[in-house]
Amino acid sequence: MSVIPNIIVSVSGLPKSGKNYFAYTFPDPIKVYCFNGGAEFVKSLFSKKQIDVHNFRLPIVDSTTMEWALPVWREFYQEYKADIEKEKYLTYVLDTGTEVENMCQQAVLEDLQQDKPTKEKLGTTEFLFRNLQMKALFDRARDSGANLVVLNYLKEKWIKVPGEKTAQNTGELILDGWQKTETQADINLELRVRMKEAKGKKKQVTVATIKSLRFGRDHVGEEFEDLTYDDLIALLFGAE
Repeated sequence: MSVIPNIIVSVSGLPKSGKNYFAYTFPDPIKVYCFNGGAEFVKSLFSKKQIDVHNFRLPIVDSTTMEWALPVWREFYQEYKADIEKEKYLTYVLDTGTEVENMCQQAVLEDLQQDKPTKEKLGTTEFLFRNLQMKALFDRARDSGANLVVLNYLKEKWIKVPGEKTAQNTGELILDGWQKTETQADINLELRVRMKEAKGKKKQVTVATIKSLRFGRDHVGEEFEDLTYDDLIALLFGAE
């Protein structure tokens, strides 16, 4: 009998495209670290699973000098580390990685501002620590044998065209978050909602596109409707 490895999956999509639903098809118990308050409703659709949600409340930011990220980042990271070390869950979900990366970068800056209050942004070398902290989230899950699902928003891709004063919108959507996410994940998926007609009626389906994966290139670019964890494992490892 083959052993199914733990997997690290990056899932990108527009809001309400089925990111949480896909994540909750993974093996339970599941821990969700939520930064947007959108995890509870989808959780109710999986009543037979143990899905623990911690909703982190970000403060209302109304000042450029306000310290808002560092306290929340420390709370989140300490809890995430402790959960993994105690092997409490089979699957961890970052909801979303977009917000986690924004918070991590700001937390690094706020930490530096404690010694240099006038500092306004990170220097080139200081981004290294931000990258190491983000990478540690992936490494801890991978090394523990747990699954990690990182949900990300999408954003418009803009490029600077030679001869133009301003950047131009390419019309392409790309991952909104930590730029090294795709290199750390075993599988990178992009979700989109599509209307499908069946038996004379239209229904909404979620279409997952495999953007890249660590387990060969055979399935890159393929699309799957309403993909689940079991579907993905069967596709990649032939498990039933």
